[in-house]
Amino acid sequence: MRGRVVSGAGLGHGGTASGARCATTVVGRPRTPHPRRARQQQPQPLRALGEARGEGAYGRTGKESSSSSSASKHPVLGRSIEDLQAEMSLLQEQIHEAHLQAHVQEQRIEEELRKLREVDERSKALEASLEMAERSGGEGASSTANFIPEAVDMESTKKTSALRSDLRWPKELKDYWYPLEFSKNLDERGGEAIEFDAFDVSVSLSRSPSSASGLELRQVGGEEDGRAFPALERDGMVWCWLSDKEPAETAADQLPGLTKPPPAFREESPFIIHAELVIDVPVEHGLLLENLLDLAHAPFTHTATFAKGWSIPDLVKFNTQKLLGGNWEPYPIDMSFEPPCMVLSTIGLAEPGKLEEGARAAACENHLHQLHVCVPAGQGTRLLYRMSLDFMGFMLYVPLAKKLWETMAAQVLGEDLVLVQGQEDRLKRGGDTWANPVPYDKLAVRYRKWRNSLSDEELRTKAEMQLRTMSAGEMLAPVEEEDE
Repeated sequence: MRGRVVSGAGLGHGGTASGARCATTVVGRPRTPHPRRARQQQPQPLRALGEARGEGAYGRTGKESSSSSSASKHPVLGRSIEDLQAEMSLLQEQIHEAHLQAHVQEQRIEEELRKLREVDERSKALEASLEMAERSGGEGASSTANFIPEAVDMESTKKTSALRSDLRWPKELKDYWYPLEFSKNLDERGGEAIEFDAFDVSVSLSRSPSSASGLELRQVGGEEDGRAFPALERDGMVWCWLSDKEPAETAADQLPGLTKPPPAFREESPFIIHAELVIDVPVEHGLLLENLLDLAHAPFTHTATFAKGWSIPDLVKFNTQKLLGGNWEPYPIDMSFEPPCMVLSTIGLAEPGKLEEGARAAACENHLHQLHVCVPAGQGTRLLYRMSLDFMGFMLYVPLAKKLWETMAAQVLGEDLVLVQGQEDRLKRGGDTWANPVPYDKLAVRYRKWRNSLSDEELRTKAEMQLRTMSAGEMLAPVEEEDE
């Protein structure tokens, strides 16, 4: 008996007046579905299992050639169960590791949020106290608004943490020789004096044939107007002594040779000075030094300048290299702080403008060396910047090259000033930028400990012994600095 087809137009909700497609019902003997259609109607997991067992696109009744064709295309066929189990076990381990990393990141985020809430509460309390002081006409608000960094007798102040921030420079900070000007700037002025601020005095620097050193540095204005200070010249820079004490070094060759370009990595490619800039920066010099020593902020702050394209240091890679006994080096950069006010850095480059990640600076083909000298100057900083390269020698003969370097330096400083001025404002309001130090602050921590130890000879000697050149991997390693 043949099956009879009954239209669903008049059954239940199947019928429509508009002639839409209707459902059909088969009455009589059931029909065997076509193998292809039956195979396609299976759920996806069953289809994959069937293919893994060797069934072709048409099931077990399909042609052998179809099974062979499927085996050549399907990623599971041709592999043993042991291989698949091993791969599944590896995937499970990776998923577990990802969950663990996500949990760790959640804990870190929660900790940072907690710190931010604490900072917000302190800030609100400080603002409330300042408003009360202003309403009561007290002197506290006035002294805060007109704050000017000045020398402080560290011995007479209450002992605090070795990391506590202070906008007032210790009086012992003057007891060093300071590079205050580039020799070429004096030569280019044809004997005309250069006037600028250094620490709490205004000075005038000029060439003087009558002086033993050929230089003359005198105070301009103030109670000691016309006072002469010792000045020496070394490595293309003019060094000056502004302390009331007598200097131990009286000859240029006794000065530290830190301002000249470093020795060449390759004999045929010596470092050549390409830029020497003098910039007045409107922030306290210690905060600027700490910013220069903080490499971790570069991938976030300098995305439009020198750190454009830098990857964010990967904690997983650090832990992996540590387990393997190797060195973790996210960037090819070596850096150091040199007393009293210098930051030296050498950057390895794969090619001009491109950082070679995962290597030490010495292993790179090209190098950029930077010298930053940060001298206290009134309410701000007199910054001397020298850049040397062991490649791109042709840039020495490019017109307006100096203007190019000046523009780049100004742009980088502009990115930093937003951060540093915020820190300075916080200090003026009674905060402390070292309330919550983090592991990647290693170089800045050593600088701050040195600065805060100047009044104690034993502590200063101990702090200076901790100063050394560090690679990017050493600086950014998530390992806490030991309390020396």
